[in-house]
Amino acid sequence: MNDPKRLPVVAEMPRTLYLETTNRCNSKCQTCVRTFVTLEPPKDLTLAELKGIVDQFPVLERVVLHGIGEPLLNRELFEMIAYLKAKGVTVLFNSDAISLTPKRAEQLIESHLDEFRVSMDGATRETYGKIRGVDQFDRVVGNVSHLLDLQRTLERHTPRVSIWFTAMKANLDELPAFVRLAARIGVPEVYVQRLVYNGHGMAVADQSLHRALHEREQQMIEEAGELARTFQIAFKASGLTTPMESLEGTELGRRPWSGCQRPWTLSYVTANGNVLPCCIAPWTAKNYRGALLGNAFTDDFSSIWNGERYQQFRETFESDVAPDPCRGCGLLWSI
Repeated sequence: MNDPKRLPVVAEMPRTLYLETTNRCNSKCQTCVRTFVTLEPPKDLTLAELKGIVDQFPVLERVVLHGIGEPLLNRELFEMIAYLKAKGVTVLFNSDAISLTPKRAEQLIESHLDEFRVSMDGATRETYGKIRGVDQFDRVVGNVSHLLDLQRTLERHTPRVSIWFTAMKANLDELPAFVRLAARIGVPEVYVQRLVYNGHGMAVADQSLHRALHEREQQMIEEAGELARTFQIAFKASGLTTPMESLEGTELGRRPWSGCQRPWTLSYVTANGNVLPCCIAPWTAKNYRGALLGNAFTDDFSSIWNGERYQQFRETFESDVAPDPCRGCGLLWSI
């Protein structure tokens, strides 16, 4: 039984939930841990499993349907979106858009999905292939262009479409061209995110630009920003900041992970039901099994959220020694 003196109960359930709809993928990204390490058995989340988890939450405001895998590969994805939207939840996910067929584009629009974020990482076929591990650049550009054309034809404003660029030394020179690509196909938002590096493939320290921007690299970001303003495209970074601020970073301090509020505000459930503190944990945890906080298929979620493992994680988080998943995140990447 939990010791209430040592492990204070968190009374309120989180209002943001990450649900990994599948851990299967049709990309082989050289920056993704999935390409190099098998963390869990292949699995698609089912609609029944999603309902079983979601229905335990008194209030859910935001559900993110991605993780390690491509959400569009889950055959029940659109039923999941419909179920969540009927509850008044904001729903979004990242995608490689390879399997965004014309039928699925129509389904995305009709599902009332709020955001559709397309990970591309390059403005040319060569760079895209080098980073994403597949030769699908032209197909993705065509798929996204068709989705946007269909939205205009139907006079629909959702889902909000954005394209995402993981900035690293191998591709930063293409950032201005990436903005031009967005303008050409009508994408209203471009996001730049920092590299989460874990020693696999291209996800290595030598590729990171965090706190390592030189004059030319700063010029590329400034040029991309100017182009975005010219084309009236939103130019943002993950974590509600600007690309320059994100890549320049801030002073890390003694406890660089301490600014994060995720241990108290959200949770992440894999396609196998395993509960992790956030979606970055699979990339940064050295001991993946040790990072698991429970299983949402076998245990009531409130008992996991207020259980000993979660509370021990929070207690360690508040100490001078970061929990295993947070060591990499706080030093190498942040929200």
